[in-house]
Amino acid sequence: MRDGEGRNEGFVEASRAFSSTEVAKTLSETREALRQYETSALADVAHILSGVAESLAHTTRDLAVVSREEWLDAEGARRHLKRTRKQFERIAPHLPRHYVSERGILYNARELDEWLMNR
Repeated sequence: MRDGEGRNEGFVEASRAFSSTEVAKTLSETREALRQYETSALADVAHILSGVAESLAHTTRDLAVVSREEWLDAEGARRHLKRTRKQFERIAPHLPRHYVSERGILYNARELDEWLMNR
């Protein structure tokens, strides 16, 4: 072995160890950054899903109200069309209606709206 060769090998090994340490540190920092990013991304997704769930709850409540109010008796149909009793009596024979019995008539609010728009 020549003079200084042993020292060079030691230097190369030391720099490899240093590089391995640096790589390990960099990997550790990268893992932590990814964990933080993942946590942040999941929090954002949870926030978005919470908003969607709230919106769906409101829509469901609104639809439940609409479906209950969709069928009207004669008085409800009159109020829906904003007519006096006399005006309603004049237009009633022309309105779309559904017989639930010989004397029981129900009006569908959506059909009344369509009838009104097509006049």
